[in-house]
Amino acid sequence: MLRSIQWKLVIISFLLVWLAMSIIGVFVTKEIQKNQIESLTTTIMARAYNLADLLKDEMTGARNIQETVNNWFIGQGGQIDGVRVLKDAQVLLAEAGNRDIKGESLIEHMLDEVIKQKKEIVRDNEIGNQYSKSIAVPIYSSNNDFVGAIYINADLSEIEGNMKKIDGILTYATIWALAITVLLGSLLARTITDPIKEVISKAEKLAKGEFEQVVSVKSNDEVGQLTDMFNYLSDRLKTTLDETENEKNKLDTILTNMTDGIIAVNTNGTIIHTNPAVYHIFNISQEDMENKNFDDISKELDWGIGHEDLFNNSDKVNNILAINDLIIKTNVVLFGNEKNETVGAIIVLQDVTEQEKLDKMRKEFVANVSHELKTPLTTIKSYTETLLDGAMENKEYTISFLKVIDSESDRMTRLVKDLLQLSKLDYDNIQWNMKQMDIRKIVSECVYRMNISAKQKNQALEFNSDMDIPEIMGDKDRIEQVIVNILSNAIKYTPENGKIEVTLKRDEDSIVVKVADNGMGIPKEDLPRLFERFYRVDKARSRMLGGTGLGLSIARQIVEAHKGRIKIQSEYGQGTQVFISLPVA
Repeated sequence: MLRSIQWKLVIISFLLVWLAMSIIGVFVTKEIQKNQIESLTTTIMARAYNLADLLKDEMTGARNIQETVNNWFIGQGGQIDGVRVLKDAQVLLAEAGNRDIKGESLIEHMLDEVIKQKKEIVRDNEIGNQYSKSIAVPIYSSNNDFVGAIYINADLSEIEGNMKKIDGILTYATIWALAITVLLGSLLARTITDPIKEVISKAEKLAKGEFEQVVSVKSNDEVGQLTDMFNYLSDRLKTTLDETENEKNKLDTILTNMTDGIIAVNTNGTIIHTNPAVYHIFNISQEDMENKNFDDISKELDWGIGHEDLFNNSDKVNNILAINDLIIKTNVVLFGNEKNETVGAIIVLQDVTEQEKLDKMRKEFVANVSHELKTPLTTIKSYTETLLDGAMENKEYTISFLKVIDSESDRMTRLVKDLLQLSKLDYDNIQWNMKQMDIRKIVSECVYRMNISAKQKNQALEFNSDMDIPEIMGDKDRIEQVIVNILSNAIKYTPENGKIEVTLKRDEDSIVVKVADNGMGIPKEDLPRLFERFYRVDKARSRMLGGTGLGLSIARQIVEAHKGRIKIQSEYGQGTQVFISLPVA
């Protein structure tokens, strides 16, 4: 209970009121008692002098003195306990009231002082539990001669009784004041503690992530300022956490969709974060990755470094590694805390397989172009030099050599033409004449045109088509170029007396052109590379037949530009099938 602010305030109020009432009670009691005693003393003193005035002419007759004293005592109303009139300390002239006044020595002492000092004497008496006030005054005659003294004893028990009543009243008043204090203090304390309790309750919900917390403001005091500040804090916290969550979501989205792998490790080599690209690179599940540390990964990759090397600028840190048929480039960046102390490292795993492949293809392409140009140029140069050396005198040799030079020149022309077309396709720098066209008619014309070449090798070139073939959207010349190229390859690589079958049919929203032959076929290992530039299955035979090695590359780019697909299926020694799929207009 004492931990509650409400009860602490109530107890403090209780103690303050109790202390105040106690101090006030003591002060008031003492003041009332003092005033009553002073008032009584003044009254008795006045009455004593009144009696002295009555007795100043009667001090010689004892009977008259006693009668006067009796009459006077009767008229005092009980405030005076007893009175004595003495001529001196030894001669008692008269007395009235309580004749058994205790403290004779005190009386004698006071009378001695009055007789000696000729003035009134006042004493407070305490005998047992009884309190009284004693007054002694001198009696002067009409001639102003000292003739005796009066001793009066006033009982203070009535005043003490009054004081006890007052104490009782103050005690009851204090009890009621304390009860009211507890009640009102509790109610008033709740005006402070209830908002605080509400703030505590809202703060607990806030700590659990319920940020829509608002405390109602009911006052303009410090408690109101506290609730205002809590509401501001709650709003700012929600805004800040929303911004942080948004940034975290952005970062998570970026890391999740990055093609580069990210591994974050601490200074102990423990992996503290990875992204999905890492699982793909290592061909491992997230659970298995979480059970590894950097040293395990380095050992598996034969990287040759430990986690300490990440933080020591080792030359082996940034490297190119071969991982699961992938070529991975590594880059390490250190990160620190707010004190700029290094606390970890981020390892970026960049998949450069395609780049390396493209770089290799570029080098092969340059080498192939150089070789393809070098061969006819060498032939032309050698035959030209032979002619210049005297072979021109022989007409038969001259004509034969010139035919070779012309053939090699045509070969270089075809090569350069194909290279220019590929360049335009690569850079999307070709003008397409897209129109709706009858694909059945185009394929039929191409078959008819190439039938002459097929007959020269006694090959059967057949064309079969569904009748309800819809039109397609495309460039007629480019589509013809693709069909002719595929038919030309089929005729070239199909032996004499072979068979080539061209079929045209609809497959849902596409038109499929199929060219099938029963030629020599293509080895399985060569199929994935057929569309590479300058790639030939049989290089010697291809050159002999006049091929540049670029036809299929050009065909694929033309088909893909028409949002279509081209694929080749073949089995070595069983023939080849080429499928060209183009969307319906």
